[in-house]
Amino acid sequence: MKRTYLVGFVVFVFLISACSHETFEPLPKNSSIISTVNIKDMTISFYDMDQQKKLEDWDVNRPYTGGIIFPDDDTILLYGKTIETTDLYSLSKGGKIGSWETGKGIVNALLILEGNEIALADQERDSIRFFSLDGKEIKEVKSEREPLTLLEAESERRLYAISFNHKTLSIIDLNTKENLPGFQIHSAAAGALLSQQKGELWIGGHGVGSKAEERIHVYDSETGELKKEISAPVMPVNFVKYDNHIFVLSHGSNMLYKLNRHGEKKGAIKVGANPFEIELFQNKLIIAGYDSNDLYIVNPDSLLIEKTVNVGKGPFQIVTRES
Repeated sequence: MKRTYLVGFVVFVFLISACSHETFEPLPKNSSIISTVNIKDMTISFYDMDQQKKLEDWDVNRPYTGGIIFPDDDTILLYGKTIETTDLYSLSKGGKIGSWETGKGIVNALLILEGNEIALADQERDSIRFFSLDGKEIKEVKSEREPLTLLEAESERRLYAISFNHKTLSIIDLNTKENLPGFQIHSAAAGALLSQQKGELWIGGHGVGSKAEERIHVYDSETGELKKEISAPVMPVNFVKYDNHIFVLSHGSNMLYKLNRHGEKKGAIKVGANPFEIELFQNKLIIAGYDSNDLYIVNPDSLLIEKTVNVGKGPFQIVTRES
């Protein structure tokens, strides 16, 4: 009798423990959400933009570095370079709903082809891997060593893949899933923005060794010709475009620059501590301070910080959902 009770108690404790690791506070449906993937404490933070309210963090306890939200506005896919699987969670259910056996090495993900496929950058296999939304791998295409930044040229149906450790940019035809001729770029490149109207590819970077990158390199997106360089010290690593302006985040100096399409500075502010990530959401600039553990909501016209939100430790990527 005691043995039966003890076994039942152990099973009960196991189930409670398992639930505590897999069940989180559900997010309200049909709400505009800003989330951050925090790599120092392995949490996901959420902010309800409609209610102007910080929601409860998810303590996922896995070293995720980034994620994307599916077109269903409920499924969030989370990945990390050291994790064997790419995992899916339901925001409305507050729990894990599946995994893809991708193996280690996934460092970036991008919804492509009008949200019908996902491109994954795999640094273990030095490739770009294409998946359907139900997790079926469609094709794997070899890239330059350790691909990191992914950009889609929608009208040309091309994917640009930039490697941090290789000075050649990869281009993939999204119709055939075959490599097209790439072109040479600067070393230690990171972060990019595609201006299809002008046929330009703006690429940032970290720099090499003790020499930090201080310039944005602007290339012709077809020929690869270096058209100009734009000063944006130090370490310009992320870009967004809004209302005929390009905003550049330089994490080495904690600076946000506002440029016109010609690269002329129209404003600048210091924001956060060691910021890596910037997104445009509801006509606001959203910036994550990696060392300050804050989310900053910035007015793109005035460059004033309208709100600061405390998030988990080490916010590394921002993921948004529009209501």
